[in-house]
Amino acid sequence: MTKDQTLAIDFTRESSVLDVYPHKPLISSKGLYWQGIYLSHYYQPPHQTPEYRPEQYLISIHLGQPLTLQQHWKHGRATNEFQTYGDINIYPITHSLKETWNADAEYFEIYLTPTLFSTIAYELLDGDRLEILPQPNIRDPLIQQLGLSLKRELEDRHIDALENNKSRLLAESISSVLTVHLIKTYSSQLPVIRDYAGGLPKHKLRLAIDYIQTNLATDISLDELSQTIGMSMHHFSRLFKQSLGCSPYQHVLRCRVERAKRLLLQRKLTIAEVALAVGFSGQSHLTQHFKRQVGTTPKQFLKQ
Repeated sequence: MTKDQTLAIDFTRESSVLDVYPHKPLISSKGLYWQGIYLSHYYQPPHQTPEYRPEQYLISIHLGQPLTLQQHWKHGRATNEFQTYGDINIYPITHSLKETWNADAEYFEIYLTPTLFSTIAYELLDGDRLEILPQPNIRDPLIQQLGLSLKRELEDRHIDALENNKSRLLAESISSVLTVHLIKTYSSQLPVIRDYAGGLPKHKLRLAIDYIQTNLATDISLDELSQTIGMSMHHFSRLFKQSLGCSPYQHVLRCRVERAKRLLLQRKLTIAEVALAVGFSGQSHLTQHFKRQVGTTPKQFLKQ
């Protein structure tokens, strides 16, 4: 297939996905407005794709039954791999390929935008821009752990209904971690990482904390929070953690639980109402994090 016939696939658009896969995703992060990251969970029959090139950096985690996956990369490289649960494939935006699988395939895909990648690469690296290399059928515990966390978050959000989505901060934080991991682990050459030390300046840390407290009941976005401080998501996250010893996502959870404790003690709202008032997606979401931080459930806390 010639270069002109290679399909450029935007995996954030279902119409584009159907140019390469038989079925659209079971669920996706469409409508959740996360910055830099998009998720899809697929179940597909045996299939052979046309030659395509992803427009996002693609991480695919195999979830279903064992199968054989053949990958024919451009420039003659080919792999024929037996895939089992947890096996991972990484597809950069610079390479095109065709794929064939011989059985029903269940997999979870993470798409990282080139804009996110280039921003973090520019911020982190001294030297030339690096290329991420294709990684067929690898094991990577960090990617698997973060990917399954995103899958659970996506499933929870669809159960709780989209209007109760409170997951942007977690998803955008993980997108930054994954991008850095790809750069450090799967680049064409060893990157030289710039060292940022000292944490946020005091006035910017106060601005970040005030923003979080003011917007605690809303769907706080790492992108919007970092823009308020005047930094990229990754740079802000690193300096924030140096300042407080926890990530922005962890700090927001702590603040939500502390405000929930105060509201519960006032006994004016139900537990479900308190959960929504402090930014959790529902009572079960509050209970999960409340018990993790306080050591007891909200009901038990009230009885005490």
